[in-house]
Amino acid sequence: MKLRIILFLLYSSFSFGQKPLEIIIDSITSSDTHGNIRKFTVNYRIQNTTDREVKFINCSYPMTNFYPDVNKLKVYSVIVENDKYIRLNILNKNIRQMQHLDSLDNAESAEARAKIMLAYIKNRPRDTIKMKEEVARRRKINDFEYVKSAIHTFQPKEVRTFTETFYWNKRRYFKVDDLEYYIDEKEPYYLELSMVFYKKDFQYFFPEEDYKKMKENPNFLEGYYVSNRMEINFKE
Repeated sequence: MKLRIILFLLYSSFSFGQKPLEIIIDSITSSDTHGNIRKFTVNYRIQNTTDREVKFINCSYPMTNFYPDVNKLKVYSVIVENDKYIRLNILNKNIRQMQHLDSLDNAESAEARAKIMLAYIKNRPRDTIKMKEEVARRRKINDFEYVKSAIHTFQPKEVRTFTETFYWNKRRYFKVDDLEYYIDEKEPYYLELSMVFYKKDFQYFFPEEDYKKMKENPNFLEGYYVSNRMEINFKE
């Protein structure tokens, strides 16, 4: 899914500008308070630039079986170097998961990896139970009702502010299948945020007349919305 979004952005990055909805990164701060892990705090806002109410469906397409929380706006992040999108998961939102993956990478044997896995599972039973309960609850939701509940509304000139936290384990060399990449501390890197709104893809989730109104309504948004780019600190 993330690769699909990045490919879309390759064709839509030119579209940043005065749009009905804008994503603006205000600041990115960093701190090395977790040993070899750097913490980034990203402050950004999403604003309706018009004098009209705008709506959009805050739901990925194709849909997954996990039914993520539609109340939380889905914002994608990507690292950019020299106007090229880096198709790697350099940043992680979950520090525990990042530390766990680092431990697995550094394990010297299959036995050591197994012990790390068991310790990780043992230390998070409550999280696992909570996640399973939440997934089970959302799977009971009717798909049609789920999509309808994913419609968000921004009032005229409304601005919402957000803070997102990312972590980087200071790893510089990445290799995934045939893809290799090195983060050069001497080069500038930028963070870009985006949102993707689907409308046509969900036409069969609405009565024909309702979808027709949605389709003809220019204030019911569809397409790709890209933020400004702001430098992110990958230096030593």
